[in-house]
Amino acid sequence: MSLLYPWALTIAALIISLLLNRGCRRLKIPALPWRLPWILLLLWALEQSLQILKVPVASGINFNICSQVIAALAISRVLIWLVLELMPRFRILPNSPRILRDTLFILCSGVLIALNLQQHSRIDLVGLITTSAVLTAVLGLAAQDPLKDLIGGLSLQVEKVIREGDWIEIDNQIGKVESISWRDTELRCHNGSRLVMPHSSVSSSSIRNFTSFGAYGNKLLIGLDYSLPPHKAKRMMQKISGNHPLILNIPKTIIRIREFEESTIIYEWLVWHESFSDRFTIRGDLQEQLWYSLNREGLGFPFPVRDIRLQKGKAESDKIKSRKEKRLIQSIKLLEANELFSTLSKIQLQNIFSVSAVHSYGDGETIVVEGESGDSLFMILDGQVSIRKEDAVTGDVSVAKLSKGEIFGEMTLFIGSPRSATARSSSAVEVLEVHRNAMADLMEQEPVLLERFGQMISRRQMQLESLQATQSQPSRVDIINRMRKLFANILQ
Repeated sequence: MSLLYPWALTIAALIISLLLNRGCRRLKIPALPWRLPWILLLLWALEQSLQILKVPVASGINFNICSQVIAALAISRVLIWLVLELMPRFRILPNSPRILRDTLFILCSGVLIALNLQQHSRIDLVGLITTSAVLTAVLGLAAQDPLKDLIGGLSLQVEKVIREGDWIEIDNQIGKVESISWRDTELRCHNGSRLVMPHSSVSSSSIRNFTSFGAYGNKLLIGLDYSLPPHKAKRMMQKISGNHPLILNIPKTIIRIREFEESTIIYEWLVWHESFSDRFTIRGDLQEQLWYSLNREGLGFPFPVRDIRLQKGKAESDKIKSRKEKRLIQSIKLLEANELFSTLSKIQLQNIFSVSAVHSYGDGETIVVEGESGDSLFMILDGQVSIRKEDAVTGDVSVAKLSKGEIFGEMTLFIGSPRSATARSSSAVEVLEVHRNAMADLMEQEPVLLERFGQMISRRQMQLESLQATQSQPSRVDIINRMRKLFANILQ
């Protein structure tokens, strides 16, 4: 036998094993247990090389015994993989917990090793263990805790109390089950810490599983002011949760009054989502967006207040006046730089600003919804807005990112068409909302603006052809006629 033959066979086996393992990953089936068989082949190649080279082997090294032990381990591992991992993948057998597979692997390997050593090496292991009373006693005492952990782990897995990937609460600790070994359960907590608990402790503790039964219910207690009617508060919270991408529609969101306190109405806000890991993200989003919604309504969260009335000094009044003037100047500059408003005078722009409203939105809030009607356009004063459209194939997709000074919703304002896309804040955003009535008053003063705005809207409509190629685009004349009719109805 050539020296290269065993090593070539070993290397070829390694390459084939790696390719098969990659194929298993692509087919999403359990990985092939190739390592132990390959180690056995590597040991055989080493033994053959020593024999060919006639290298003396040191006393005490028995390749035969080593090969028998590794062969027993390899056979056990392959059998476990075939019966308890591969067959359940094809629904031939039910799924088995990992701890059961590990236990059977240890037992099967132990039996095969004992039989091989007893048969080929003439080592009576059974007799050696049974005749050694001291050894048996020592092993029995040493194995008490491991056996408790093993039995506890088997009961948890067989009864499917917890599984890998579940979010659980145990001993006031909340974490994700990373692994379940034969002795302990490993949790990954929210703060990134690693918690390892023996199965004997886990099985004797109360376990709260958040992910075993589908959707997770996330409950918030919100305190709102008595000046806000309950039906408006419920509608506001319902809108916020309905627009959040991670919150499920089924089960439905539940909003109800829990109790009346001294200065606060306590609402119970229950939403549902798929993953427990999104719990704190969703809670933060809902509370942040609720603050912005209340702020736009001129409201806030109640808190104990002492009524102390102080006369504002001249310095404070000047400071407030300076802030308003600064905002006015910045807004006018943005309006002047925009194509739609660039032809208007400063006085006209100031008039538009004076009758318009400035709104603040938190990150991820929905400003307008595709398909809804409206009577206003928006200019971004600060922040970024994502323009999104509903696609039948890919779902909700982002088609544009708008930043400071850009406008959206002009088609709805000028020609009365439904919102063509959904606008959602990508950061903390301030927008100027210009209503149709403000533009109607302006056009009544200068009718020539109707034609000018119509031309601009026609150009902007043509720019959307790439996004709406399958839809027919109205002509410039049609747009102007629709604008004339719409604004004529307002001015009557």
